[in-house]
Amino acid sequence: MAADESAVLGRADFERREQRRRTLFARTWAAVIPDVFKDVPSYYRAGNVVASFGLWEVWAWQFVRTVRLAPGDKLLDVCAGTNDVGIRLLRRQPEIRVTAIDRSREMQDEGQRRARHYRVAIDSRIGDVHRLPFADETFDAVTLQAASRHLQLDRVLPEIRRVLKPGGVFYHCDMLKPRRRVIERLYLAFLHVSVAWTAMIFGSSASSRQCRDYFKLAISNFYTAEELSSVLRLVGFADVRCRKSVWGGMVAFHRATRAPRD
Repeated sequence: MAADESAVLGRADFERREQRRRTLFARTWAAVIPDVFKDVPSYYRAGNVVASFGLWEVWAWQFVRTVRLAPGDKLLDVCAGTNDVGIRLLRRQPEIRVTAIDRSREMQDEGQRRARHYRVAIDSRIGDVHRLPFADETFDAVTLQAASRHLQLDRVLPEIRRVLKPGGVFYHCDMLKPRRRVIERLYLAFLHVSVAWTAMIFGSSASSRQCRDYFKLAISNFYTAEELSSVLRLVGFADVRCRKSVWGGMVAFHRATRAPRD
């Protein structure tokens, strides 16, 4: 995973971008997204596989392989959803301890059902990830997959850094804004269609169907891989590294460290 030295976003730019995202999406984040996650738990993984033409599984395993843990390490999975990341990591390395936090009780209920199915133990917390209910310097690693587009990054990233031990590592994976405009146009057009057909196939709720336009807007107002590297540095992370997946940064894997104490 090569280091990304681009520093394309300054503090003032980051603050303006986050304020714009709040202005655009505050109502959706507060009212629509919670309803969506009441609807989708039972088909969340299958729906993502269908919507991505199977690429979801490739991205998930690529992401998990970037995570380096030692026996006994404590991992926090933020916006854990149905515990996909925690389950994959525990099946690979049973000696770690995983805590999951998500604001959707329905998603975590499904996540705990899946954890029991795979015979792994995950400590489940329900709460707002913008105010993590953990003491400073608690975890050796934190993961966040496929959720940061729905979050206020100027609030959640400092919280993630706070709960990491010095030398702890934050691992991030999400769908990002492609750097090249032509790829972005093709990507957003694909997303518009794929969300619609996935909703039709799985009989999604009205709230889920409403998200077709939101998902496009969320990507177009989000960050490129290079910009997200800059954001991680701005909030105090060190040794920020990024590896892009397909379509010129449509999906990327970031790794960032909370610097050890001097």
